[in-house]
Amino acid sequence: MDTPVDAGRHRRPDGQTLVELVVGVVILGLLSAAAYPVFSGLLARQQVTLAADRLAMSLALARATALSRRIEVTLQPLPGEATLNAGWQLVTAGAYPDAQAVLSVVEPGMPCLSVTLRQTARGTNVLKFLPVGYSRSEQGGFQAATFTLGCRGQQRQVRLGAQGRIRLCTPGRDPDCDAAESAETP
Repeated sequence: MDTPVDAGRHRRPDGQTLVELVVGVVILGLLSAAAYPVFSGLLARQQVTLAADRLAMSLALARATALSRRIEVTLQPLPGEATLNAGWQLVTAGAYPDAQAVLSVVEPGMPCLSVTLRQTARGTNVLKFLPVGYSRSEQGGFQAATFTLGCRGQQRQVRLGAQGRIRLCTPGRDPDCDAAESAETP
């Protein structure tokens, strides 16, 4: 009788042991923990960039609407909010002083988003475009504004010049953004 040479040996079953699975899960957990800060930073940067783009589009829409319809358009916080953190809306002046028409509502939906408005008219989170297309202060002069958007250490700025030009820049990365930030007027 011929017997196979390895008949007396035990064959290991296909698959993995519990120890191998636990080691694999631990390694996966360590890699995930190491990658989380990088992923979180990328996500925050993307969210801030998206919110800044939406704000720049809202400013462009406000200016274009003011010019084309020859009416005053106001960018202001959402109803019941004191800041622009939760979002903003564009409102046109109605035929009566109390009648306003909402043109656009933007709610970024990011709980960590902070929006700071620095402008020549102090103490307000409202920006008005007159029918001539320029942003004006309550005193009648040209109004420049800088919106700083931030989330988890990531920042982006939307700058509105007195003549209506809109620029986007990133503090710490764009040299003209840092130089303008140190200036007294936005």
